[in-house]
Amino acid sequence: MTMNRTISNLSLLLPIGLYIAAGVIGSGSISQEYGLFALLRDGFLFGAIILSFPLVNRQAWASDRNFLQTFRHLFVFVLVYYLLSSLLQILFHPMESTDQPWLVFWTGFISTLYVIIALGMLRNLIFVKQRPSTSRNFALLLQFLLIFSLLGLGESLAMAYPALAWLDNQILNSIILFLLIYLMVINAFRVGWINYLNKKQKLACFWSSLLLLPLQVHITIRLFSLDHVNISPFLSTFIPMASLFITIYLGVTLLALIAHLPTAQLFDRKIRQIESLFSISRAVSTEFELNKLVVLIVKLAAEVTESDFIWLELADHESGHPHLVSSRNLTRQEKEARENNYHRHLWNLIKQTREAVVANQLSLHSVAKEVLQWKRDVGSLIGVPLVSGKSILGILYAGKSHEFAFEQEDVDMLRAFGEQVVVAIENARLIKASLEKERLEQELRIAHDAQMKLLPKRTPVIPNIQLAADCRTANEVGGDYYDFFPLEDGCCGVVVGDVSGKGPSAAFYMAEIKGIMGALAKDQRSPRDVLNAANRIVYNTIEDNQFITLVYGIIDPHDPRFTFCRAGHCPVLVAQLDSKVVKLQEPPGIGLGLDSGRRFEHVIREERIDLKPGYTLLLYTDGVVETRNAKGQEYGEIQLAKDFGDLAPLSADEIKSNLIQRVQDFAGSQKPHDDMTFVVIKVEK
Repeated sequence: MTMNRTISNLSLLLPIGLYIAAGVIGSGSISQEYGLFALLRDGFLFGAIILSFPLVNRQAWASDRNFLQTFRHLFVFVLVYYLLSSLLQILFHPMESTDQPWLVFWTGFISTLYVIIALGMLRNLIFVKQRPSTSRNFALLLQFLLIFSLLGLGESLAMAYPALAWLDNQILNSIILFLLIYLMVINAFRVGWINYLNKKQKLACFWSSLLLLPLQVHITIRLFSLDHVNISPFLSTFIPMASLFITIYLGVTLLALIAHLPTAQLFDRKIRQIESLFSISRAVSTEFELNKLVVLIVKLAAEVTESDFIWLELADHESGHPHLVSSRNLTRQEKEARENNYHRHLWNLIKQTREAVVANQLSLHSVAKEVLQWKRDVGSLIGVPLVSGKSILGILYAGKSHEFAFEQEDVDMLRAFGEQVVVAIENARLIKASLEKERLEQELRIAHDAQMKLLPKRTPVIPNIQLAADCRTANEVGGDYYDFFPLEDGCCGVVVGDVSGKGPSAAFYMAEIKGIMGALAKDQRSPRDVLNAANRIVYNTIEDNQFITLVYGIIDPHDPRFTFCRAGHCPVLVAQLDSKVVKLQEPPGIGLGLDSGRRFEHVIREERIDLKPGYTLLLYTDGVVETRNAKGQEYGEIQLAKDFGDLAPLSADEIKSNLIQRVQDFAGSQKPHDDMTFVVIKVEK
């Protein structure tokens, strides 16, 4: 460690030493003709700049993915340099640089240090969510900046040595300058970090940029015009051009912030809704008294949708008629009017279709307008069914006083909340019934039914690809989970997960992660981005002694491939039709909820599997390989891979069924101690 620190310090002291040497050599020949000493001086300066580039790539105090902190440091750094350079200009202007070589040296040194450190800060911003071309484009920018600065020596060399007149080539200078400006613009548009700022942070960066940009423009103009930079033709080109890039980046940043400000509030609302949704799922899962639960549901639903009116209707067990069980912002007269004249047609419509009803102009809706008979000040309305298997537990309504108040995301959020409500109501009713007879057994049985209803009822239809899936819990409720998400362009998201532990606690977190993945998968196409966002949410909600492992991937049928990430889960098995060799795809990753985000994002990696004809993929949970027989022997990955390879020629459904049968045959009479889940993806020949 000490040796590395010593080498690191020397790597920074060496360019400073070269710069000082250049100052000593060139201090007596600032205005003289270009000669051997001047050439040696520029060589030292070139070496100093090259050796300073590690400072661009190593600025831990301004990195660590904290781009907001980096921008703050940049603001302070530019402000300090502007004030310092302005003070020097006031104190010593208009003194000739040839009269004060020490002033030339220190001013040039400070300016060089300024652009080097500023470039390092910009690199930390440019590399946020970097692409494969990001590092290359930034490296090319630095290289062309050096090349163009070296071409600045052409005129001086041509005057001092006529034989080198060919170095002063205006056409070459123009081409390099064009490419340099092009690379500046390309790198300047790497402002994706702005997307991850909330409204308050965007406003802070906007006002900072509004002040920062004029200062940086003034700095750049000053560096292009001041004589004291002319300690070297090389340096007099490098410093202003580097400052020009800083100016361009700050200009693009300001324009991007202006473009993002109108949608900043929507972004904040989306994050707030998602965070509220999963805080709600925990709250409703811990309240088992039905009378208190329905009050809590209405209260928290109002927070999710920011609605003016909320009411919950549950179906009577015997008659099936809806009854108002809880409400928010309904008067006593309105509640009585609703009981006397409830909206029968709207209830029947939602019950038959099992789909949410959205009426943004309630007075013009053919069915929902009957709500106005007892609630006259509603302009917009959403009704979300609480579906449990083949029956409807009830309907959750959200209303606002003005028209066109709801968007599709409001419907999605309320529907996701409704899924949590179904589990909570089923559990509450279960507890109530359990107090009368067989409390524990009845609770677990109904909870199991509610949990299984959260799993997909059918697999998606994808051209040339077969899908099959099954989930079996060791007890009545468990923590295994799988799901499919239809995405844009015919793609399909696939997730298999496992919550640590067993029983009701694991089941509640299973329902929570279902809502998380369903909300995030539709907004983000990259599996890595989805899992990074899911981890940040789960970390703030899950208990310290629990975590969730996942495999999430996207099937692209157009360019047949399966792109996935593994968050600490079992590997993906890949079998080929023409070979019995089964490959294990196991990219790095850690479980959700184990880390707040930095280490998780650093470790997790995406991997791609080309879906060639005859290929078969198997996603599973650890309950499969940990199945034990009467002798205490585990089924194991080796046996699973062998059986999977043998069954690969069969259809996806046959592979799933035969694998389950083989695992059960291996276990014999032994009761399974963990949940077991399979998802089979088979590419047709």
